[in-house]
Amino acid sequence: MRIARWNWIGGLCLAASLAAAPALAQTKQQSDWCVNNGEAFSPDLQIKGCTALIQANVGENARQMAFAFKNRGDAYKDKADYDRAIADYNEAITLNAKDAWTLAHRCQAYVAKNDYGSAIADCSEAISLDPKYGWAYNNRSAAYFSKLDYDDAIADADAAIKVNLQDSWAHVRLGMAVTAKGDFSRGLAELTEAIRLDPKYAYAYAQRGQTYFQQRLIMRKGDWDLAIADYSEAIRLDPKPLWVYSSRGVAYNNKGDYDSALPDCGEVIRLEPKNTDGWNCRGTAYSGKKDFGRAIADFDEAIKLDPKNVAARWNRGNAYRDQGTLDRAIDDYSEAINIRPTYFLAFNSRGKVYSTKRDYDRAIADFSAAVQLDPLYVEAYDNRGLAYKAQGRKAEAIADFHKAQSLDPSDRTSREQLKALGA
Repeated sequence: MRIARWNWIGGLCLAASLAAAPALAQTKQQSDWCVNNGEAFSPDLQIKGCTALIQANVGENARQMAFAFKNRGDAYKDKADYDRAIADYNEAITLNAKDAWTLAHRCQAYVAKNDYGSAIADCSEAISLDPKYGWAYNNRSAAYFSKLDYDDAIADADAAIKVNLQDSWAHVRLGMAVTAKGDFSRGLAELTEAIRLDPKYAYAYAQRGQTYFQQRLIMRKGDWDLAIADYSEAIRLDPKPLWVYSSRGVAYNNKGDYDSALPDCGEVIRLEPKNTDGWNCRGTAYSGKKDFGRAIADFDEAIKLDPKNVAARWNRGNAYRDQGTLDRAIDDYSEAINIRPTYFLAFNSRGKVYSTKRDYDRAIADFSAAVQLDPLYVEAYDNRGLAYKAQGRKAEAIADFHKAQSLDPSDRTSREQLKALGA
């Protein structure tokens, strides 16, 4: 979501002064490009206009130089050229160290570069200069979220909403953070509020789709179609972000609609062949269609592109498991866990293979790790309950099935098992 770069009234005044000043070499059109009121011009034209303004004012007008560096930095940021953006923001801050706007936008560029420490420092300084600057709270929330510091992310999003109840981006940030903590109901409420405030906000639909997806995956609540509908609306409003196509493809896969998944996954691969999400997505669709050769080839490609991609390891493990190559499946799950020790999905999947091999002690250890990492993971409670049952540990099995039912009363496995156990 792009936010207006400048104070509207101040920008008009500056635009007028730029156009009227006879000493300046840039044309009025170049000035208009740099000001970019209403974001009417492309980032390339804005860069061209701001560069002319900078060249015309070298050593002359610090205020206009700072303005031009700020806006050119934002144009570079929109082009995802974050190093040049930061360089321009640095120049603007050198000219005016007390500019909260530039600090908050440099913060955003640092977030995009995964430099969260620098981002938090910049946004904190911006907030100290202007305690009611919601944009700075939102960007710092994004930095905390990326660091997996969800409590601080929630606090900053709340602060942004207190500044402006109509801040749709703050509601999105809050929804994402509470969802990450497992509060799906509140996450959906915040994201729905963001959509109410801005019905054309594609990112809000995409993130609500993510929340529906995670709720269905982890707690087995809701329906994959809810996620698919939101991803589809996000794509209709803004067809550019490829991660939404791969997310919709995965949702189709999870629904068992592999033929609908393949075009979404293929589009990601076509437009961005080095994007591992596309290979993971298509590989999963091929697995669902029992075409394990193609599936494993796609996962191999994803791992070749990113050897630490835990999703590709997990997905390839699933393909090997469904193919009946259980030891290779265990190897992939184990490597995923080595790369990311908090990857609860791999613990659950490895536990299922150990159960298939009747190695119930190892299976129970893995399911226990999964529910410790994610206490809301219904399937892992069911799987551990089944392993306990296979060992004749009836009381422990019943306890796990009751836990699954408490998390999801519609869960069929735990309901049927409790009935079978006479509980």
